Amino acid sequence: MCERTPNLLVCNKQVNKYAENAPNRAAFRYTIGTRNSFSHAAVFEVSSKSARTLSQNQTRIRAGRPRDSSKHQAILKATRELVNEVGYRGLTLKAIASKASVTRNVLYNWWDGDINRIVEEALLPNVNEWRVPDNGSFAADIDEFLDLTIEAIHKPDVLKGFLTLAAEIVDDHGQLRETSRYFRAPYAKLVAKIVKQAEARGEICPDLNPKHLAQLISGSVLQFAISKNPGRRNTKVVLSAMIQKIAAK
Repeated sequence: MCERTPNLLVCNKQVNKYAENAPNRAAFRYTIGTRNSFSHAAVFEVSSKSARTLSQNQTRIRAGRPRDSSKHQAILKATRELVNEVGYRGLTLKAIASKASVTRNVLYNWWDGDINRIVEEALLPNVNEWRVPDNGSFAADIDEFLDLTIEAIHKPDVLKGFLTLAAEIVDDHGQLRETSRYFRAPYAKLVAKIVKQAEARGEICPDLNPKHLAQLISGSVLQFAISKNPGRRNTKVVLSAMIQKIAAK
């Protein structure tokens, strides 16, 4: 329950105490969820210091709630199945929660109710978990990166996910940008680091564009996976040789 005190709206469920007459007051917005809905919101008028304190407290609260692995996997599995059944545009939070046998609160707690983030995690590889290859040579680094990419894209769920998203959002620039944040942008950053390491060692030409190289790798691996030609094993051989020629000084 929330109650109003002088110059301050306090939610007893989340906040124990605020300094009521602190200077530099700021409006701080916090969304409160109920069992069935997260549409309720309370606006706390608090000092800047109090706003920071609440934000820090919420960070600690969320960090202290590890995701239930079985529920997490059930949600991702349900999302993949629903994308196949109703398509990306027909997907809803209600349908995901129902199929995964969880409440919608869980989706808001873990993904802030952002259906794009749920779909991306369910269908695309999490590049942010990949380490930057650093084996002492450009050839070895590229070979390791190709292994990571090939292994990720050849997973049936990931390959199907790429194709589904591509088919449904190819003309939607807004959704393409959202997908870019999750996969393409961090993927290109990894390639950029590999290129920078090689440039520092004087191994490659100085004008190699990391973004274009990232697109060449991911696009080629995806195309080879779809056509099954030249095959998973030969994909690395073909692309490695191609990249070495492009990058040669």
